[in-house]
Amino acid sequence: MNTTRMYAKKGVEAAKWMFLLLIVLTFIPVSGAGQAKKSLSQMLWERAKKCYSNFVDENGDGKPDGNVIDDSKNGYLQISGSWPECGCSCTSTVGAYVNSAGEYIFLQSDSYKCSWEKKISSNKNLNDLLPKDFGIHTFISQPIQGKINYPVFFLNFEIPRYGTDTKVTIELVPFGLRPDGNGLLCFEYREKEGAKNCTSLYRIADIARSMKDPATLDHIMKGNFNKISAKDKNAVMDAIGNDESRFKSQNDLQKALNELWNIYTLYQSLECTEVVLGWSKQDGRFSIKSKKGKPAKMSFKDFLINNRFWSPMC
Repeated sequence: MNTTRMYAKKGVEAAKWMFLLLIVLTFIPVSGAGQAKKSLSQMLWERAKKCYSNFVDENGDGKPDGNVIDDSKNGYLQISGSWPECGCSCTSTVGAYVNSAGEYIFLQSDSYKCSWEKKISSNKNLNDLLPKDFGIHTFISQPIQGKINYPVFFLNFEIPRYGTDTKVTIELVPFGLRPDGNGLLCFEYREKEGAKNCTSLYRIADIARSMKDPATLDHIMKGNFNKISAKDKNAVMDAIGNDESRFKSQNDLQKALNELWNIYTLYQSLECTEVVLGWSKQDGRFSIKSKKGKPAKMSFKDFLINNRFWSPMC
């Protein structure tokens, strides 16, 4: 009889422990089970939060003062605006594309004025999304002339709000700013801390604007400073000096101008400046739909005057 009660007691205790174990296992999520799945809107906002975090509520309406286009149903979000310090601003645009597995592929364009930053990014490797062999020869088929061993072109993606056709424009990186990389194209450039990847070249634009003799630029590139006319001599010599905005020597000015000449020659040889990419859900990548645009023919002087030179900002 005692033996029977002993086994019955053990059976009750075992049942109690099994019940407690069942409760514990019920509330332990397995491999993410029980965790709320993020909505498309949440995923878009998560990617754009860096830009949005710069804005403050100055008008007292309880919301940061940035401009927002939240069209999550179309897989699109754009945030833009400025903040008081030095008129700095940013824009962040994010678009969602879908592949055959139902996954979201995000393409994002960011720009920050005060740090001279432009960036195209994705949650996937960009080269795996672009057409095969997409590169500088998408825009120019002839052999590359001149020795340029760093990116001088930025690929700017215009992310669509409606549909998936995406325009890509090839743009010049601001003169004097040297992005990372040894190819001619880049998906990102910015002023690094201390502007250690930047050189002040804008005095060249000053020379181009003020020069009277069309031969002055040629004289500088050939190192014939003694042939520069008296009316242009002051402007050229004013670009040389000891402060950060000037060239340390005539040789430095000559070298910089020849480098810009190589960029000018390359830019003028572009056969198109815009490419429209079509998205393939099945392949999970883009293909080229059309090409158009060509740089307007211009003199080297106008090229220097009409393009952007890096200079320090706040």
